[in-house]
Amino acid sequence: MQHKREILQKLTGVESSRKTYYHELNLVVDEMKRKNKQLEIINRLTKLQVDADWTEVSLYLAEQLAQLIPFDRFILTLVEKATLFSYITQRESWQCGTATRPLQQTTPLHVQQLNDLISAEHPGCLVTSVALQGRLQRVFGFLTLLQEQPTTADSSHLLLFQQIAEHVSVSVENMLLFKDVSEKVKIEAQLIQSAKMAAIGEMAAGVAHELNSPLTAILGNIQLLMRMIKTEPHAQMMHDIYQCGVRSKKIIQNLLTFSRQEEYSFERLNMDDLVEDVLGLIGYQLTVSGVTILQHPSDKPLLFSGSRHQIEQIIINLLLNARDALQGVSSPTITIHTFQQVTEDGSYVGLSVHDNGSGIKQEDLPQIFHPFFTTKDQAKGTGLGLSVSLGIAEAHNGKLTVESEAGSFSRFTLLLPT
Repeated sequence: MQHKREILQKLTGVESSRKTYYHELNLVVDEMKRKNKQLEIINRLTKLQVDADWTEVSLYLAEQLAQLIPFDRFILTLVEKATLFSYITQRESWQCGTATRPLQQTTPLHVQQLNDLISAEHPGCLVTSVALQGRLQRVFGFLTLLQEQPTTADSSHLLLFQQIAEHVSVSVENMLLFKDVSEKVKIEAQLIQSAKMAAIGEMAAGVAHELNSPLTAILGNIQLLMRMIKTEPHAQMMHDIYQCGVRSKKIIQNLLTFSRQEEYSFERLNMDDLVEDVLGLIGYQLTVSGVTILQHPSDKPLLFSGSRHQIEQIIINLLLNARDALQGVSSPTITIHTFQQVTEDGSYVGLSVHDNGSGIKQEDLPQIFHPFFTTKDQAKGTGLGLSVSLGIAEAHNGKLTVESEAGSFSRFTLLLPT
């Protein structure tokens, strides 16, 4: 009742002037606008894309929060097992950096503990953190605001920050679930692909063994005939049969080597010899496709230590990718260049595969080594060849790089330490 009287008095002006009335009305309108702005931004924060990159998420959250709360730096921290992943956004430049730190403790991290960690790294700053909690009250991350010139803490800002964290928690948890499911789907697809490759390898080994026995008999008999018959034209014909048999035997040996998936022992290898072995295996397949192969071998042995099967797998992937890029190109050519290169990091044996094909778009270049990314038709590529090749190169402490121009050329370069 008393509240109603006060309102009537203000409206009638009995105890307040008209100026005071309009001033108070403006304050109410401003407060409503401020609340609406807060609700609008909170609504935006619940619409994060589930497949977005964490640096993009940190920048987006910082840009929205900057409209409501003062700060100099914003940090999105995610807890994954025993590691903290922090994405730090500078308000002044709107650039995001990343930091990773191991967790020494086995118990869940609390807000005050995180504040102490950040305060030690940013002395003199006012650190305000709130936890991101899931539906089961599990803390999976934190939002942190840093002020380089601390002022008196505003309780209304802290309350608003906590409310925002509650809404952001839902979006971030959905993103984590999406990424977890996506990772499991990728692993399952990799397992299926590995099973296919294992089955193909086993089948190839069986076929190679079956062909090896009759081919041995053919080569043995033709050598006997060559000793007995020296007259032309029969001698030349038998020599041709013998050469074709030797070539076939070499193809079978390469096929057997390629099918032995479990043999990853390192040995002393020559890059030019590996190129010859691979061309013996798939060279005919390339030339039948109408592709001209140009070789520029080194004038001295290019020796390095590595797994024969794995390096041959890289060369095969690069050559088959080059062939696919040459579809519909006039005068399709693949140029293979082997060389030795000395850099600040050390001495390397190099192999480059250049094609004058369709090339790769600039926006696709950063992604071509990612698993399951492919520029080929769905029926032609799995998106695993280059990612597997990069993994093999890095396992050998080497590098696999690419240069390309759409509609002009592509050049993949493999560097392995001598």
